[in-house]
Amino acid sequence: MVTKYNVLYNGKNAFEKGLEKVESTYSDDFTNVLPIEPFSFYAEESVDDDVKPIGQSDFEEAEEKAVKSIQKHSMLIDGEEKNTLIDEAYLLLGKSRYYTKRFTPALESFEYIIKNYPSASLIYETVVWRAKSNIHTGNVNFGKKALLRLLASSRLTDKVRQQAELGVVMAYEQTPDSIEQRIAHLEASLEVVDKGVMASRAAFVLGQLYRKQGDIESSDEAFDRVINTKKGLYKYKLQSKLEKINNHIEDYSTEEFLEEVDHLIFVRKNRPYINKLLFQKGLIYEKADSIQLAKSYYVQSIQKSEQDIHQKMIAYEQLGDLSYDEKKYKSAKSYYDSLIDVSKNEKSLRVIRIKRKSNSLEKIVTTIDAANKNDSLLKVASLSEGDLNAFFQDHIDGIKQAEKNERIKELKALAAQNRATNLEGANSWYFYNSKLRTEGRAEFQKMWKSPRKDGNWFVSSLLTSVGSVKTEEKIKDSVQTNNNTKYDVAYYTSQINRDPKFLDSIAKSRNLNYYELGNAYYNQLKEKKLAVEKLEQLLVFNPSDDLKMGAYYRLYKIYKETGDEQNSNNYKQKLQEEFPKSSFTKLVNNVEEVTVDEEENEYIKCYETIYELYLLNSFDAALEEVNDAKIKYAETDLAPKYALLHAYIVAKIEGKLAFRKLLEEIKLRYPNTDEAKKAQEFLNNK
Repeated sequence: MVTKYNVLYNGKNAFEKGLEKVESTYSDDFTNVLPIEPFSFYAEESVDDDVKPIGQSDFEEAEEKAVKSIQKHSMLIDGEEKNTLIDEAYLLLGKSRYYTKRFTPALESFEYIIKNYPSASLIYETVVWRAKSNIHTGNVNFGKKALLRLLASSRLTDKVRQQAELGVVMAYEQTPDSIEQRIAHLEASLEVVDKGVMASRAAFVLGQLYRKQGDIESSDEAFDRVINTKKGLYKYKLQSKLEKINNHIEDYSTEEFLEEVDHLIFVRKNRPYINKLLFQKGLIYEKADSIQLAKSYYVQSIQKSEQDIHQKMIAYEQLGDLSYDEKKYKSAKSYYDSLIDVSKNEKSLRVIRIKRKSNSLEKIVTTIDAANKNDSLLKVASLSEGDLNAFFQDHIDGIKQAEKNERIKELKALAAQNRATNLEGANSWYFYNSKLRTEGRAEFQKMWKSPRKDGNWFVSSLLTSVGSVKTEEKIKDSVQTNNNTKYDVAYYTSQINRDPKFLDSIAKSRNLNYYELGNAYYNQLKEKKLAVEKLEQLLVFNPSDDLKMGAYYRLYKIYKETGDEQNSNNYKQKLQEEFPKSSFTKLVNNVEEVTVDEEENEYIKCYETIYELYLLNSFDAALEEVNDAKIKYAETDLAPKYALLHAYIVAKIEGKLAFRKLLEEIKLRYPNTDEAKKAQEFLNNK
């Protein structure tokens, strides 16, 4: 009696309280198929050791009560347990450990019940929990077989059968290409129990899986089941309405969907989910090709997602992808970096994928910034005095207009606040009336004068106190000058550097930026059109011969790949006429004969052979071999390695100058590779 109505009763209550927190607080990522259980049971997406699972204090209390029941109320006499509730205490102990992610200790509790209480009324439920614990510890096949064997029994209660079916779904979640099996067991679980939190989650997962199969009709039916599930969580019901919209977002009219979402936004009950609804409006506008409107709603979704980390990440990724598609790589990287910053779990697949994408844009964004800066410097330096003055006057006018607009905005906001305050009545207390408060402040300042707190106001006051009036005036003049510089054309024009040496260095840097961008667009982003645009613009600048050679070769290759024979032959001819002895020309002339049909290990072996000749100081033989290999394997991943090895060999034969020349060529020809970085290190070390 004491066990049932005191210790164990309190333990079960604590467990139910923790379970309710898990089910309602866990933040699901609805962009992916949900796991059948809300794992990892963490309140935020994190795997840090210092972050506690949701409801841990409640589960710890339940575990404490279970242990107390066993220690103080067990009646094990002559090897027989006389207290019939001790098996329930062990089950509560195991389940509490399970929900704090201590699966091995949980298994010990379940195994103890199965071994010592084989005829207990809760033996089947214990088998389910043992199987689920095995699945989480990596024994997936064992857990799945145990559950399938259990499901063959006709003696299971509906609740235990539902748990067993969902346990099998958990096991199949670890197996690729198991959608059919997961659907079958989800359907079976819903036939047994069609109400409650787990039933609504199961129906939602079912809808996602049907959509993944392309069966939209069945998906809609499953989401309808979620909406109609009794005692299901409201967040699943609301999300199911949005998922049904997504099922048909390309088929039905935009206005119809917007009306539905606007209605959901209007419903007071949906205010906690306003971030998801705003994101949904963004999706609808994006599908309707209203990209700017879509972006505005994604931004609003982020602003409303103070605690919802998943939703913030999804919105940032969507904004980043839109900018990426628009070729706005700087904005895309900024959004991807914001996603990484808000994430609590650096090991999640989404964060790892976005980090790769962001890192791939790092060099491109840096180079774009450098190219834009150099372009601006050269453009401004080329202007005449009159054009320069007009240019900066326009800039100053823009600053003044922006400040004016900001001030007007502030005044309008103040006026609106005053109008709202005046509605409260003339008898409102002084400090609650912003109009009276503003007038009072002005009257006070008129009577008592406001203290001057310009730049260096503290120093000024000190100087005044010791009577250094002259120094104070100098500081005042300095502050006045600093405040007015942004409105002074001469301040800007005086900083223009027109020194020919400086401009020449800027032009060279700009040319290199364009060359690197052309190669990066081609190699990293596979954006051939952008690569052609940058490289052809580079040729307009009449760059140095090494950049011109590289640009000719890359343009030749791009046009050949796109089937533009005329432009391809044009750049091939330019290479042959202007740089007949360059390695680029040799590569172009022999490109038709290059056939790489050997296995990777064979041309690696070739590389090792040449390197061995190099180590043996057989430089002439190594040079002959590497020259052939450079042409033969030009289009393989080992091409830059052969080029660097060739540079080492030439250094031994021809000396430092030839070595540096080849390093420069490697840097230009194979940008963004490890070999190019090594070449740059050698060049920096001189």
